[in-house]
Amino acid sequence: MTSQVLNASGGAFAAFALVSALFSLGFVVLIIVVVANRAEPDPRGLRPHSVYLFGMSFVTLQLTYAGLILIATSVFSLIAPHDTPLTNTVAREVVIGILFVVIAGGAWVAHVTRGIAVARGEDAVGPNARVMKSYAGVVGFIYFLQVISAFGISIYLLLSLIAPGVFGSIGSSRSGTLAALLDALWIMFVSGVTVAIHSSLGPSALPPRPARPVDSAPAAPPSAAPPTAPAV
Repeated sequence: MTSQVLNASGGAFAAFALVSALFSLGFVVLIIVVVANRAEPDPRGLRPHSVYLFGMSFVTLQLTYAGLILIATSVFSLIAPHDTPLTNTVAREVVIGILFVVIAGGAWVAHVTRGIAVARGEDAVGPNARVMKSYAGVVGFIYFLQVISAFGISIYLLLSLIAPGVFGSIGSSRSGTLAALLDALWIMFVSGVTVAIHSSLGPSALPPRPARPVDSAPAAPPSAAPPTAPAV
């Protein structure tokens, strides 16, 4: 019974991450498209390319996040006592999570890197920069909300771990509560790191990180004055 409750708890966290990714997908794509279709000049003609890059960046970011949550919840499910061996189940879930992280994570890095390069090739109010800031703002909003939610759940689970008679427990022992607490803390950590990574790209709850300075070409040395002919 304990193993079933614990697996349901860990699966609920992973399912929440995946459902959140799918639910917010249409929301962020709509915002990016609306911002991209603003009636403003696009001298370089790269705005549709930016919409694709940052839209795909959001999709792959959510899949990477779901993979990270799935790996952690699978491993933490081994903490609580269980009636049946969980080795094969955990191994399958960890492999699936790793595939999500490697494939989707690699695609996210490739797309967001190219998107940032396109956006920073113009001034801060250009059309491609607006698409980047819209992407960063939506990511910061969603993941900061998850930080707050996971923080509240963590506090309650900590109280349940300290006083299970008052706040209840997950499973027949405190081990199930501890596993759920670790799940919530991991979600809070991963979400916080995601917010920090995107803080320099657009609106965020965190102070923006300073952008890398652009290397400017060294100034040419002043040309020497031409020699004057000696007076006769």
